[in-house]
Amino acid sequence: MAETRLVAVLEQYAGQLETHLSALNDRHTQLQLAWGRLREIYEGEGAQVFAEAFESASARLKEYSERGAQIRHELQAKIEDLRRFQAGGSDL
Repeated sequence: MAETRLVAVLEQYAGQLETHLSALNDRHTQLQLAWGRLREIYEGEGAQVFAEAFESASARLKEYSERGAQIRHELQAKIEDLRRFQAGGSDL
């Protein structure tokens, strides 16, 4: 059975979400590596303030990524539910 426009759009959105989360995680990993190198030579009060801000931002980014992964998982489940419904194989 041909997929409806809704399923196609949801699949496209899921792909874009996956790309976004992957790119975000890759860039964050690069920043963490750069921060690790900088931390070895950066000293003083400025270094401490920056470290606290970086760690806070990293924690928020981790929460964002985890929530994005949950949304991606839920979206995939709903897409599969919709496909089963369209195929007549579900009591939805």
